[in-house]
Amino acid sequence: MAEVQAPDYRVEIARLPEQAGSIVELWSQALGYAERRPLKLDWFYLRHPEGQSCLLLLHHGGQVVGVTGLGSRPLSWHGRELDGALMGDFAVDSHHRTLFPALMLQRAALEQGLGRHGLLYGFPNAKSLPVVRRAGYQVLPGMGRYARALRSEAYLPPAWPQGMRRAVGAMADTALSLRHAAGLRRHARALQVSWLDGPDERFDALWERSRKALGDCVLGRRDLAFLRWRFEPRAWHRTRLLALADAGTQSLAGYAACEIEGTAMHVRDLLVERPSAELAALLLRLAARQAQAQGLRSLSMQCAGPPWLLAGLRAAGLRLREAGAQPMILALAAGTPAPLAQACWYLTGADSDE
Repeated sequence: MAEVQAPDYRVEIARLPEQAGSIVELWSQALGYAERRPLKLDWFYLRHPEGQSCLLLLHHGGQVVGVTGLGSRPLSWHGRELDGALMGDFAVDSHHRTLFPALMLQRAALEQGLGRHGLLYGFPNAKSLPVVRRAGYQVLPGMGRYARALRSEAYLPPAWPQGMRRAVGAMADTALSLRHAAGLRRHARALQVSWLDGPDERFDALWERSRKALGDCVLGRRDLAFLRWRFEPRAWHRTRLLALADAGTQSLAGYAACEIEGTAMHVRDLLVERPSAELAALLLRLAARQAQAQGLRSLSMQCAGPPWLLAGLRAAGLRLREAGAQPMILALAAGTPAPLAQACWYLTGADSDE
């Protein structure tokens, strides 16, 4: 890559692992969670299942003052394989947080990324949106946040007497549980439910069925290799897979990747073998039942997708709490289908870099 030249600044591809220390130090200063940064560098940039990812560094006066990353993310749409890349970990040193350095780094990422891939996408924070728009990315609605209360008492008016709140909350929880239990009983004999610490070989076959059945969505690869890497145990993330299988053949009908954080269970990913609001709702109801049994207060999922998926969330009692909670940016290389910007994207937490 030819260096991007400007007065006192330049952008170049990071040399890993030689420059790992400078990158981790900048991330820690700009993004926080210093204890996670070496692990993130190793996991996402050195052990990516699609090959070593790319980091771009912004230099000033011999110092690394900015960084952003690109990780390969294969996608499919209408039977066509798309060579995508996920952008992440954008950070600029606090002494260089003016428009020019950030814009220069984002434009370099755009140039470098589209030189390597057919499309770039990412989920920047709200403060970065003006910069990425100016750099040339499209800004799309991205993912909304959906949630269901599992302990109604916690959400009743605090001014109510505690005994009243406890009684009303218990009645509401019982009524909701009974309503959703009927949906669980309908599938009790046909489908087998299990909680897994990691994916197994059946997930490859599920991915092949899902990829074909959900072909009208832009869908990121979710095969066994990806899922093993994406949901491997980490110091700050521990995900379990709720799997639905045919009681006779043991082939998978779908899964939900669930993580407990504080008093909430978050569904980080969900995939079913065919477009089915009923299957999606079943997975979410089963996750809610497990969360209730563990005394958790809520079930949530951040996602975007086709109408049947959103109908499944509603049927399981999850309601949209925040539209556009996670905006998405997109850039397309020449030759990549332009309608992708208007297409239905199937997005969950598995499509992000955290």
